[in-house]
Amino acid sequence: MIPALLRAAPIAAVGMLVIWTAADLFAVSDGRSASLLFELLVAGAIVLVVAGVLRRTWLRPIGLTMVVAAYLLAHALFLGVQVLPALAFLVILIGHVELRILAERFARLYEVALTPQERSRIRRALGRAALRLCIAAVLAVVVPVIAANLAVAGVVTVTTIPSAILLAGALIFVIVLLAILPSLRQRTA
Repeated sequence: MIPALLRAAPIAAVGMLVIWTAADLFAVSDGRSASLLFELLVAGAIVLVVAGVLRRTWLRPIGLTMVVAAYLLAHALFLGVQVLPALAFLVILIGHVELRILAERFARLYEVALTPQERSRIRRALGRAALRLCIAAVLAVVVPVIAANLAVAGVVTVTTIPSAILLAGALIFVIVLLAILPSLRQRTA
């Protein structure tokens, strides 16, 4: 069951991105532009399906780029940019890539004969990886929202490029710390 869920998770994430983009494209008032963006979206989805069926990994980035391009063009040219939904879209996109990596790494391990101890170690490693992914996804949305609220409320008066760079650096530090935390635990054990 775990290999099937691992393989289905990236497909579900990219499906969410395609459905989200299609729903946004329905709001584009210019019919000709909307149909061109729908064609780009459908072409991207077709490329992703072909990449999955034919196992052509080099096609995946092309399909994802087409889907993201349809979303970005729709919002940049017609719908306007809403920061929170754009962040959530980006988090799902990054989550899709990370879930694809987890699926490629862990699904094969469950298909071979393993001892209960090995299966338990693999399950714990997969759980830690999923936890890091969830924490990074939440931080990627929550930290910018909190920073914007603090800046608007006047709690943080510095709203310049250096403060944005410092905030981005702090976020990267936390993500890197989450990434290397398992290797630090192994050295102490």
